[in-house]
Amino acid sequence: MNKEREKYQPSSELGWIDFSENDRNKVLKVLEMLKPSGTVDELGVGVVRDSLSDAMFPGITTIMTRAKYYFIVPRILCSYLSDKRIHSKINMRQYLREEENEIIHSLAKEYDYNEDHRIIGINIATYNKDLPKRRWKELVRKPSSIYWNGMRSFGIYKGQMPLSVFLDNFNVNSIEHERGYDTPEGETGDDRDAHINAALPFKLPEYSKNWKDHLGLDLSPDEASFLQHKIIDNHTNTLLAELLKNKKYCLEFLDADSFQELCNKPFIEKLPEHISSVIYLARDFWQIMGGAHIRYNLLIQEKKGVGDELKREFTAIWENWAKEMRSFQWDSFDQSKLWEITSAHNRRVKPKTFKFINRWIDSVKSGIFDEKSLDELVIRQESDNKGNRSKLKAGNDDKYDEWIGLTTMSFRFGNARLIFSDIIKGLNDAGL
Repeated sequence: MNKEREKYQPSSELGWIDFSENDRNKVLKVLEMLKPSGTVDELGVGVVRDSLSDAMFPGITTIMTRAKYYFIVPRILCSYLSDKRIHSKINMRQYLREEENEIIHSLAKEYDYNEDHRIIGINIATYNKDLPKRRWKELVRKPSSIYWNGMRSFGIYKGQMPLSVFLDNFNVNSIEHERGYDTPEGETGDDRDAHINAALPFKLPEYSKNWKDHLGLDLSPDEASFLQHKIIDNHTNTLLAELLKNKKYCLEFLDADSFQELCNKPFIEKLPEHISSVIYLARDFWQIMGGAHIRYNLLIQEKKGVGDELKREFTAIWENWAKEMRSFQWDSFDQSKLWEITSAHNRRVKPKTFKFINRWIDSVKSGIFDEKSLDELVIRQESDNKGNRSKLKAGNDDKYDEWIGLTTMSFRFGNARLIFSDIIKGLNDAGL
C-alpha cells in the first residue's frame, strides 16, 4: 500500500449546528427517510430487541460486515503504538483516520469495486476512484468506530476506554496503566498472540509486518481460530459461543435464511436451556409486539392513507395475527425474563415504553383484542416516542402509501451469519 500521506479534506460532514426545534425535526425526518424501509423504530421497542440481540450475539452489531475488520483496526493502532518515530509527526487519531481511508480504497481496488464483498465504504471508494486524493469524499463512520465495542467485548482490545477517549488520552509510555487493564506480572502473551508485546493494549495472533500488502477480507486459519477462541472465552454462555463449539450447529445456523427460520431449526432444542430460552423469547417478543405495528399501520391508513387498498391488506394481516395469537403458548413466555435481560445488558428503557410494552402484552394475553383500547395504547406510545415527529399527530398533512416502521426483528441474525461464515471458512481452510 502506498505510504505517502497526501493531505485532503472531506467534502462534506453532517453535524448539529444551532438549529431551532422545527429545523432539527425537519433534518431528523429527512434522515429517517434515508433509512431502509421497515427499519425505523416508530414505537420505541427497539431497545428490548437490542437487549435480546446482546444476549444472543454479543460483540456484533447491525452495521458490521466482515470478520476481518476485528483484525484490521487493532493492527493499524499497533503499528502506530510500536513505532515511536512517527509519534512526533502525527497523532494517533489522524494516523488511524488516514490509514483507514487508505485501506478502504485498497480493499475496494483489490475486489474490483464489487459491492458483494461487503467492504465498508465501498460506495465512497467507487465515487473516489477516478478523483485526485484532495477531492476524495470521506466515510464518516469508519471500521474503527463500528468494530471497537466488538473488539472490547471479545477481549481483542484489553481495556475499557471508548474509542474517542483512547485516541485522545492513550499514553504510549504507560500503556499498562490504562484503567481497566493492568499487565499481569510476568505476562508475555500466549499461543494466540505470541508476537504482540504484552504491554500493548491489544491481543492478536501473529502477523507479518507487511500485513497491508495484498490485504484481503478472508480470515487466515490462525485468525479464524483466534476469533473462535476469543468469542468462546469471553462469552461462554451465549448462542454465539455455543455455535462455535459445535461445527454441526454452526453449519445449521448458516443454513438458515432468517431469524425465524433459525428458531425452527431442530438443533435449537438441543442447546442448553438458558440459551434456547432466549432465542424463543426473542421470537415470541416480536410475534406479540408485531401486532402493535400492524395496528399502527392501520391507524396510519385510516388517518393518512391515500386509498383503501392498503387498509384492506393490513386488516387481513391483523386478522391473521389475532387468529395466531389466540393459540399462542403463554405458559412458555417469561415476561419477567424479558426485563431481566434488558437490565443485565444495561439498556435503558423509557418508563413510558416499559409501561406500553407491558400493557400491550397484558391486553393481548387477555384474549379480548379490544381494538379501540389497543389503538389508544399505540397512539399514546407513538406520540411519547416521536414527539413532534409523530405521524399520527394532528396537523401532520403527510400521506403514506406503504408500510411504516418495523416489519420484523432479525436480532442481528444477518450480521452474525456474515461473521460466522468468515470464521467457518477460515477454519475449513485449516482443516479444523
